[in-house]
Amino acid sequence: MLKIIRIKFKKGDQVKYVSHIEMMNTFMRACRRCDLDVTYTAGFNPGMRMVFALPLPVGLTSQCEYVDIWFNKDYMCEYVVEMLKQSLPKGFEPVNAYYVEKSDLMEDVGSARYGFTVVCSGDLKKALKKLQSMESAFVEKSNNKGPVDIIPMIYKIDVHDGSHFSLLCKAGAKGNLHPRLVLKALNIYAGVEVEEKGIDREELFLKVLQ
Repeated sequence: MLKIIRIKFKKGDQVKYVSHIEMMNTFMRACRRCDLDVTYTAGFNPGMRMVFALPLPVGLTSQCEYVDIWFNKDYMCEYVVEMLKQSLPKGFEPVNAYYVEKSDLMEDVGSARYGFTVVCSGDLKKALKKLQSMESAFVEKSNNKGPVDIIPMIYKIDVHDGSHFSLLCKAGAKGNLHPRLVLKALNIYAGVEVEEKGIDREELFLKVLQ
């Protein structure tokens, strides 16, 4: 019987410009390097059977990425984590792992929390308060699919100081707020200029946990 192991890992500064596809290939190479018996898909172009959670935008770091990997052998979760730690490049850090009966990883993501470090030309707290008070705030997405109203997707914003704030927002297959759209909205609607210095995905909240 195939075993599915869900692995939580961090993506650090060293690899924040690695794209989602490049990251998938990196994990496949790491599995080959440490000789893990991963299940392959069927068809003309078989590949290792693994599914990642919500793709992380290029340039962001993360404390909480997830990947489901199918194995032919009954590995201990701790063993898989240790093997990947030895085989993945610096910047990818497996944290823990657990078994799941089935993989609906994309559907399991419900929300996300991001931490922002910015330079703001005005009062950051006042600007964010103004944004949250709006009934709607339409921002053009980078994929040219038209503007999106980000207000319904913002659940909570906490301001820590003049340069740092955190955002709890909708995320997943049924609706996802790109964190950079919040910065765009501040520039458009709040009367300030905000420059991104760093964005970290602090947590992905899954509907199905260990």
